[in-house]
Amino acid sequence: MKNKLEYYHTPVLLQETIELLFTKPDGIYVDGTIGGGGHSEVLLAKLSSGGKIFGFDKDPEAIEYCKEKFRNELEKGEYSRIELFNECFSKACSITRHRGEWTGFLLDLGVSSRQLDESRRGFSYRAAGPLDLRFSPHGRTAEDLVNAASEEDLAALLRKFGEEPFAKKIARRIVQQRKIAPIRTTIDLARIVESVVPKRTLTGSLSRVFQALRIAINDELNVLHNGLHSSLQCLGNRSRIVVISYHSLEDRIVKNFFRQFSRSEATSSSVPKIKVLTKKPVIPGKEEIKDNPRSRSAKLRAGEILI
Repeated sequence: MKNKLEYYHTPVLLQETIELLFTKPDGIYVDGTIGGGGHSEVLLAKLSSGGKIFGFDKDPEAIEYCKEKFRNELEKGEYSRIELFNECFSKACSITRHRGEWTGFLLDLGVSSRQLDESRRGFSYRAAGPLDLRFSPHGRTAEDLVNAASEEDLAALLRKFGEEPFAKKIARRIVQQRKIAPIRTTIDLARIVESVVPKRTLTGSLSRVFQALRIAINDELNVLHNGLHSSLQCLGNRSRIVVISYHSLEDRIVKNFFRQFSRSEATSSSVPKIKVLTKKPVIPGKEEIKDNPRSRSAKLRAGEILI
């Protein structure tokens, strides 16, 4: 059993993230997906007494973990340089806007190793657990979705959010199976996928099906779109946005966001312009992928706000 404070994912593209995000020691930085606090820990060490990190996460377990990780800093009370919120990053601007302009905004998207490895969260098809897939303990679960949605809606969901080529066959088998017995667990769903997908593509299909359900349950793409756009109300001149995404749907939203606001014709005097700092996404090197295989699909994009 790993030590409590060791059991979290290794921060991805750590050095590259901090180099792009950090610009001044007394700035206000928002870590919108603080998770295990890996990026924030390094950022905090660079801050002066006047700097501040606002850490957000929908997962209450991540916030409790970070309360312990940053306990010494949090015990400083009003002088603490970090403040934690068990809220979605899309609410970060409305919650903190009265505290001053942000200097940097970081999003490390996706599922943490801790969430993947804890079977009771249902994020992985490799471990038996309830078919949950929620980042927070509120709202409908993946079990609710697969047992209620129509065959057409399930197929559309798997195509849109998972880009799954066998979406129609999987949706049909889900509906057939749930007439016999409700689909309750990750193993129930994995067996359904196994029954209709060729063995040579099974691992990919399982990953895509679980990804699609997770995105749908947590409304991830809308949350990302809204969070990026709302951040423009809180970011100051020369502030930075850094986003690490893990699949093409996320990356497309980030790329289009930066592209939209980097074009002069798409902005006005009341809307910030973004200078793109990464012409191509930054990806992990061979050594990082070797040390942390889950980083292999990461893509980092960054931009600077010009007001």
